[in-house]
Amino acid sequence: DKLLMKPKNPNCFDCHHFFVTWDQNFPRGCRAYGIKTPQIPSLEVQQADGRPCMLFTPKKKTNKK
Repeated sequence: DKLLMKPKNPNCFDCHHFFVTWDQNFPRGCRAYGIKTPQIPSLEVQQADGRPCMLFTPKKKTNKK
């Protein structure tokens, strides 16, 4: 079922768990994995685990006026 498949290379900027930090050395973070990183969190996960991010959750769309 395609709806249940996780993306191979998820875009962290579209993920509910992604956040920007105030740390200049580690400007990006993932709440799901509890990490801050200088690169995109999904790349950090891929390098550490050898598998793509499995916790990607799309952001809820808001109605902007």
